[in-house]
Amino acid sequence: MKENDWLELWRELVMRTFRPQKERIVERYKAHARKRMERPDPLLDFILKEIDADNTVVEIGPGTGRWTIPLAKKTKNVTAIEPTPAMVDILKENIGNSGLGNVEILPQTWEDASPEIHDVVICAHGMYGSPDLAAFVRKMDRFARKRCYLAVRFPPADGILGELSLKIYGCRHDSPDAVIAYNALYTLGIYANVLVEDGMVNWVNSSLEDAFKRAKRHLRLEASDIHDELILSTLEKRLNFADGFYTWPDGMRSALFWWRPDHKE
Repeated sequence: MKENDWLELWRELVMRTFRPQKERIVERYKAHARKRMERPDPLLDFILKEIDADNTVVEIGPGTGRWTIPLAKKTKNVTAIEPTPAMVDILKENIGNSGLGNVEILPQTWEDASPEIHDVVICAHGMYGSPDLAAFVRKMDRFARKRCYLAVRFPPADGILGELSLKIYGCRHDSPDAVIAYNALYTLGIYANVLVEDGMVNWVNSSLEDAFKRAKRHLRLEASDIHDELILSTLEKRLNFADGFYTWPDGMRSALFWWRPDHKE
């Protein structure tokens, strides 16, 4: 039986699925971020309870500041590392509106950034464009005195995308996810603690056509029609239709991994 190379699987999926953020995608992300700001976030709440007021924080890939602002309110200062110019502009605006003066923004990738060593290094969904997960995580380890936190999407075991990905690509993982990340961390000798969100926000589409477009977008098949029949038949069989909407077993849920840097107590 062949053993999985989790780090290589992560690399392959990043190379197949990652897309640099374009202006229109950033605007869509901004709209979704407003909704996320209103939802409870048990992973962020857990971190806020764990860290101290005198801690310094590096946040990798802060996006619009969903975690940045609460972290800055709780801690001494936050260094936010965000490479996308349009996202930096939104982040600056949101920080300014919050009246915070303890956030420094480095407009760089994590790979290129050279911040000072901080107490805590946090990355919530900011690693999906990094094919070398080992280097990404080891750098988190080097720049943290006390703790590292990594939040990653956690797909359901019975998801439609997983089923389709297995049939189309021969791999149930349609993109980098928490299952791969945890096993990759284990491979690196990092025995991470795990916290998984209790609930999941299931995807909902108003039409089968919209669900079909969603599936093709996630599977990176917009330019191909050779799997259209398979995708449609699977959606028709698996989606739950009620009250005029199609509900997926797939949706938004994350897992939080945390560990102490291996060079510290």
